[in-house]
Amino acid sequence: MAGNGKKFRCKSEAQKKAIRRSYAIKAKQKDTKHVSAPYPHFRYYKKSGHPALIVGEQPEEEYRYRKVMHSEKDGKRTNEKIEPNPKPGDPEPMYIGKRVRHDKKHNFEPKPLPWKYPKK
Repeated sequence: MAGNGKKFRCKSEAQKKAIRRSYAIKAKQKDTKHVSAPYPHFRYYKKSGHPALIVGEQPEEEYRYRKVMHSEKDGKRTNEKIEPNPKPGDPEPMYIGKRVRHDKKHNFEPKPLPWKYPKK
């Protein structure tokens, strides 16, 4: 074991292959650079699978974002109605939650969506 001074030795070729594969996956994840875009812009949020409106950055590689949905309310809070819907082909109006949240950049897709936030 590593704690008592002995070197770790792989038992089999399958174990070596699995370790190489896990290192390759980690290296590939680090290589995906986030494409910068002017704020505000839309990106898919990987945790929920829904788009989010990115409104800014925070230190420590985080985005500040607002949830995007079709419902008028998020719990007891009323949402901001966006018409026309920035997503082409979607007849329903888009609603954006008023609460600003934050999460790590790796939880968002690297490329922004082509939708435009309408100016008021």
